[in-house]
Amino acid sequence: MTNMMRASGILLLAHLAQQSGVCAFAPFAMSSSSSSKRKVKTNQGKAAGGFGKKEDAVPVSHSRDESQTTQNLINFLLQWKSKGLGVDAEAGTEIGYDENGFRGLYAMKAFKKGDIICKIPSDCALALADPSVAATEEMSEVDGAVNYLQWYAMNPQARQMWSPYIDTLPTREANFDPTPDFYSDEEIAQLEFPMIVKKALERKEQIAELAQKTNLPFDEVQFATWLVSSRSFSIKITIDDGDLVRETSEADADGLKGNSETYKMREQGLRVLLPYLDMINHESDNYNSELHLIDPEKDDAWFAIRAARPIKKNKEITISYGAAGVETSVGLLMNYGFIQDENKFDALLLKKGGDDCIDNVEGWSTTLEDDEQQLAAGVSGNMANVLRFRTKMKRSYPPTELK
Repeated sequence: MTNMMRASGILLLAHLAQQSGVCAFAPFAMSSSSSSKRKVKTNQGKAAGGFGKKEDAVPVSHSRDESQTTQNLINFLLQWKSKGLGVDAEAGTEIGYDENGFRGLYAMKAFKKGDIICKIPSDCALALADPSVAATEEMSEVDGAVNYLQWYAMNPQARQMWSPYIDTLPTREANFDPTPDFYSDEEIAQLEFPMIVKKALERKEQIAELAQKTNLPFDEVQFATWLVSSRSFSIKITIDDGDLVRETSEADADGLKGNSETYKMREQGLRVLLPYLDMINHESDNYNSELHLIDPEKDDAWFAIRAARPIKKNKEITISYGAAGVETSVGLLMNYGFIQDENKFDALLLKKGGDDCIDNVEGWSTTLEDDEQQLAAGVSGNMANVLRFRTKMKRSYPPTELK
């Protein structure tokens, strides 16, 4: 298989589904296009008030992204018959910037729970691994980064083909929140929490090793790792390798045995980049949408955003990052470079405990008050996020532990 073939549709989800079906999508749900009003399980309560009334809009709090690169992306996806995106009010969504300059996706009209907000065909997804090649272990973010560089960013033909999308990706100068991959070892040590310290050091080491092994510049692999960890979605598929396996059934009442042939199946993880949909920001506790795969058994499979609860016009569309929509502050900082003020999953992580956790607030080298004072003093750069992480984790212990 050539690199260009990879770049022009290696994913082929519909084809794989016809062969064997999709077994599980970690952050996804699967549904049919014939069930657009399908109920979606969510941890959100029902929104107050009825739908379709005069209060189904909120004041505009964003400015539309009118850049040429964004328009090129939209035009590219519309050529592939993507739905729910564009520049007119009926498109359903638009990319915009909030008052702090952060880019996100916004609703251009009101949506009911279960409505499809927008969708792109699976042919527009960029796979970061070859599903036809059996993997001996789960692909890491760094593996995906190397494939992204070699198959897309540094492949002239693929780069040209996917330029409407690649040109919208963050750069070191814009829309970039450094992960611990960009921290010094001393800054990583200041995180203290064993789980993230171990993960950060291991990934920095893997970046250096793969950069040397592939003769790719270290800083290119480092930044591509950030792109993959912060922008891609992990899925799992079951693949039919085409190998027939003969099975002998148990003897029946007459002592006769029967033979049957089945295809050998294997499960494999796969990371994909989803243009436009990866503009959606994260909410740990108050997300209003979910990512779905629609009609995986058909040739025209879709990656879609569904409303998890009613969404008013002009409201920002959000999802919950991580596998199955579950991500602690460890995962958010490690893979996305930010900490959210509210995250109920941190308390669950601390309650579970283990060798890679700090059992109680006294186990840290500083107090919550110490860290808060340093933040208030105006600490900047990576250490600001180190302190935000430490204060967030310390606040997540049971109240009795904070006294």
